[in-house]
Amino acid sequence: MISHQNAHPQEPIAYRQMMSPSKNMPSATIPPLMKKRISYPHYSPVISNPGLPQRIQQQNKSPIMSSPALRRRLNDSGDSQQPQQHKKHRTNEEYDQPQNMNLVLEKQQDMIDNRFTLAHLKRAISNNLPCFYIQFEEDLNSGHLPSTMKVIHILNQFFSNKWEPAFKGFTICSVVGKNRMKIGTNNKVDYFNLMNSIWPDKIENKAVKINKPKFIPDCFAFVVRNEPSSMPKEQVVNCIYQGIKSAVQFNEIKYYNNENRPTIDYRFAITDINEYYAALNQGRIAICNQLFPLTPFRAGYKMTYCSKCWKLGHTREICNEQPRCRICLTQFENNVQHNCLGTPKCAQCNEAHWSLDNKCLVVKQYRYDLKKAINDAIITGKISKYPSNENENENKRPFIGKRDDFPVLRHETQKIKSTAWNQNKSENIEILHELQKINGSMSSLRDEIGCMGKKLIEENCERVNQIKFIQQQQHNLIVMVNHVQVVIKSIIESLPELSNKVKKKIDKQITLMNDITKQLTSNEIRTSSMGTMSTQTDTLGATTSKDPGGGNGNEQLNMSTDTDANV
Repeated sequence: MISHQNAHPQEPIAYRQMMSPSKNMPSATIPPLMKKRISYPHYSPVISNPGLPQRIQQQNKSPIMSSPALRRRLNDSGDSQQPQQHKKHRTNEEYDQPQNMNLVLEKQQDMIDNRFTLAHLKRAISNNLPCFYIQFEEDLNSGHLPSTMKVIHILNQFFSNKWEPAFKGFTICSVVGKNRMKIGTNNKVDYFNLMNSIWPDKIENKAVKINKPKFIPDCFAFVVRNEPSSMPKEQVVNCIYQGIKSAVQFNEIKYYNNENRPTIDYRFAITDINEYYAALNQGRIAICNQLFPLTPFRAGYKMTYCSKCWKLGHTREICNEQPRCRICLTQFENNVQHNCLGTPKCAQCNEAHWSLDNKCLVVKQYRYDLKKAINDAIITGKISKYPSNENENENKRPFIGKRDDFPVLRHETQKIKSTAWNQNKSENIEILHELQKINGSMSSLRDEIGCMGKKLIEENCERVNQIKFIQQQQHNLIVMVNHVQVVIKSIIESLPELSNKVKKKIDKQITLMNDITKQLTSNEIRTSSMGTMSTQTDTLGATTSKDPGGGNGNEQLNMSTDTDANV
């Protein structure tokens, strides 16, 4: 038994065999059922993983048949009744092994549950516009080839000058093959304009040739639904063409149980951007005096497959196999022309049909699982089936009704339920109406008082300005009179031989001028006092403080005249 434990030290204790009893212990004490081995079923799943240790896989495949182990053994000699334990210390690897095993199980379960990666799901629901291809006619090396950013800049500038500011610009440009680039946009209006416009012949003085897409994308297709099966197709096409002149490619949509359907759906494409948006906003079309729903066509989910080996689940960038024929799956050889056998062969099930044909059971199951995975991803919010676009009205959020969006309308004919406190409510309502009227009248009075105050302030300002002007004129006259007196006196003193009569006349004129100056000064004092009383402001008080009294003003004038006379 000891050799068994040493051989398998990592086994759980529950799977180890019980130690043999002591020789002194009688065999009759062992129950008869304990002589048989008890099997414990193993509940871990069988996993074929090359990363797991080989010994663990063998244990998972074949459960161990053993009895529960005794955690301590008795001493064989029987001298001491104390139990003797042989504790074995486990290493870190022994402790980490169950955890690593659980991680492997979780990873494998995730790979089973997530068969489709997020990139596969996004590729399945993508509906991008086709790209335009630029072919350089000259044989250029990679060094002489213009950069993709330079090409985008030149073409954006060229088309923005044509359709400014309608052109949104290109969104992708990359080198594809030798002397060839692909460039594209994700705006439908720009795509229509680019399809119907003339491109430049040269880019950086290098001749180019533009290859435009030769098909109409599915995003420009519509479906007319629920037409009666008795209505002929020609009549439906003529009615659609009368409403939409640019409609092309009329096809009947065939469903799985198409024979039992009483109605038919028709698919068609629109090649005019104005009619496209008009049909998108209208949402219906008249056919034979009946309105039928008109909805955008939604393409099926795209499968992820390899164009080398034609198998599902990966692309050719990560495929390590040799390229094969799409029909007969024969490998291509270098410098050897391939002659197809003509008999199709499926890369999924090796049956006699195409590799991506819907007849294949593997393809059917793949489509079913893909649809389920996309629906689960949309519900969980990992991807959005129809991403929002600001320039288009076709992607609208679903309407979520709220309680306050549509309030209940109350008509005059509807009677209001009377309550026990109806009279008090009516009285309160009347009081509120009266208070509202009083508030309205008070507000009007406040407005009128404010207007009157503004008018009074304006009139006071005008009066103050007039008083200032009058004071300035009076001051100017006083100065002028003083100067004239000085001139006259100087003339008299210089001419002593004048007669007394002339001197008397001159003195009379001087006295008259003095009287005039006195009157002017008195008027100035009077106007200044009136200004201080009318305005009663600090600014006018400051101006009037320059001439506080009548006597002081006269003394100043007399002093000025005396000094001038003495001069």
